[in-house]
Amino acid sequence: MTEHDARHCERSRLYEELFARVPIGLYRSTPDGMIVDANPALVRMLGYPNRDALLGNAATSIYARDGVRTRWLAEMEQSSTVTGFEAEWRCRDGSTIWVKENAYAVRSDEGHVLHYEGSAEDVTTRRGLEQRLSLESARFEQLFEASPEAVVLCDNDGVVQRINDEFTRLFGYAEPEAVGHRVDDLVSGGRVDLEAEARAVTQAIAEGRTTFVEAKRRHKNGTLIDVSILGKPVMVDGRQQALYAIYRDIREQVRMESRLREEKARFEQLFASAPEAVVLCANDGTIVRVNEEFRRLFGYASDEALGANIDQLIAPDANGLHREASRITQRIVDGEHSFVETVRWRKDGSLVHVSILGKPILIDGDQIAVYGIYRDITARKQAEAALAQSHTKVEKLHEVADALSEAVSEGDIYRITCNAAKRVLGFSHGMVCILDEKEFICQAPSSNAAASEMRRVPVDPHGIAARALTHGRVVIVDDPTAEQALAGIPANTRSLICAPIGDLGVFQAASPEQVAFDEDDGRLLGILLGHAAVGVTRLRLQQELIRQARHDALTGVFNRHYFNELIAEEVIRSSRYNHPIGLLMIDVDRFKEINDRYGHQTGDLVLREIATVLRATVRKSDMIVRYGGDEFLVVLTETGQDAEEAAVRVRRAVHESETLRRISGFDVTVSVGSIFWRPEDGTPIEEALATADERMYSDKRRH
Repeated sequence: MTEHDARHCERSRLYEELFARVPIGLYRSTPDGMIVDANPALVRMLGYPNRDALLGNAATSIYARDGVRTRWLAEMEQSSTVTGFEAEWRCRDGSTIWVKENAYAVRSDEGHVLHYEGSAEDVTTRRGLEQRLSLESARFEQLFEASPEAVVLCDNDGVVQRINDEFTRLFGYAEPEAVGHRVDDLVSGGRVDLEAEARAVTQAIAEGRTTFVEAKRRHKNGTLIDVSILGKPVMVDGRQQALYAIYRDIREQVRMESRLREEKARFEQLFASAPEAVVLCANDGTIVRVNEEFRRLFGYASDEALGANIDQLIAPDANGLHREASRITQRIVDGEHSFVETVRWRKDGSLVHVSILGKPILIDGDQIAVYGIYRDITARKQAEAALAQSHTKVEKLHEVADALSEAVSEGDIYRITCNAAKRVLGFSHGMVCILDEKEFICQAPSSNAAASEMRRVPVDPHGIAARALTHGRVVIVDDPTAEQALAGIPANTRSLICAPIGDLGVFQAASPEQVAFDEDDGRLLGILLGHAAVGVTRLRLQQELIRQARHDALTGVFNRHYFNELIAEEVIRSSRYNHPIGLLMIDVDRFKEINDRYGHQTGDLVLREIATVLRATVRKSDMIVRYGGDEFLVVLTETGQDAEEAAVRVRRAVHESETLRRISGFDVTVSVGSIFWRPEDGTPIEEALATADERMYSDKRRH
């Protein structure tokens, strides 16, 4: 063997060894597509048991999709090589893998193709990663652009890289206007205070801290917007690459919170400034709250009263007083109203005569607490004892107290007060004047007062009415000047008596006789007006508590408990006058999605707006009820209209609500089931409600 032959054999041996050991697949195929050689890596890649099992297969059978081999040959024909050609190959077991090929044509001296040689690399894993990356990128893009919140992506210096459409809508900047600018400069609009606060938030996020704040930011047009801001750093492999912030428009939430604070402030003012001692207790009698008058009347500080049992505190075991107090408390806990006059112990050991008005507090039919209103009637009791010889007057006063405790309106209280004062004091002219800011309004003049004299009159700070109201005591004046009396008092008045009705106003009586009123008259008038003040306070507290008990706290419409009371009366009225009742059972579509996506606060805003839309859509005489979590019921009373027509109006009104669309980020719709209940049908109203409910669910399935 020559040296040339030896070198050739050595090269062949090395080539065969490389062919066998290289980790990627190598092959040789004929021009007509038959595989004539393959290395072990290719055999393993395609899942064949050995090289012989693979050889002889047609190259076209290796490709998983039709036409791929044709494209491969076209590329080979064009350039005599195939580079980076990726396609799906079919393995022996029928599964497929992705392969990247590189091949070239081996030609004869005459240029004819002798065979093809190529390599095949399994890129299935890479392709899968690329596909997942593409999918994740698409999801991110969809989430970013479709987000109902304003989203901004910034570099670590707070310079805007991207914004979504909601950011443009919320702040007014198009993407070309925003990109490349500091986000804090955009949303502070040049206001130094906003810019400093905004930069502090961005700095916290840039330092790697997740940050949530509620603040004000500025629109491009200069208006301020209440927003919540959630900011987070973007971490990749443990390194912070960028930061993003999500802005939510909370202007409606801020307005609702402001209204809630106002309502709470009104209640707190009514509770704190009530002229009577008021205590709020849990159902077991444990004191939850007391007002200033309670602390003054019984001598206990707040921390001494809170958490104590009301009966143990002011009616400890002594001479059967505790048993009496426990019975009263139990009646109230059992749901009864209670009004009694009795005695209770002060902290200093002295007894105080009190009237007690106790009632349960019901919300949605559930008793959540009880309250008691205590009025110090010691002065009245002492006066009653001292006026034993004036039995007739005292009896009349008791009758008036009973009448006042049963009065159902403030007008009744004022009329009863005027009539009683006339019988007790024998005045010829008098009026009840209620304070309205800086004016007195005559509410219930005596029968002798001329209608033309009944008008608003400014409060004269030097008049006797202002003195009586300011100092909280009866004022008696003989030979009063015209300036001292309120307008409407006769010019021939020689005696005048004026007494406060708590802090509500005054009662003023006149007589043409000199020295017509004495201290006893003043004391009796004070007792009478004390009852009147208690009655007015009671009615105002009752009206507020009744309003809270009958209405849904979130939406302001009737609650289901009150509906159950009213529907029975409505059925009786409908049967008596043969009027049909229309029922619309309404359910908010996709409400769970709203709660899950945006949170329960947004869900609450949607429910409030649904109630607002319903009020604007149905008649004032129709009844709107929050029937369940996201279900409403509309009762169409004494109507000739078709219930389905009303249902169509409700669906349309909800769907067209821009406010609902702004709150939820999409068109809110409702499913409505309607029915007419007629007395002559003989079916129970409950069956009609069930049918409306079924139709509502049928309507929901059609959406």
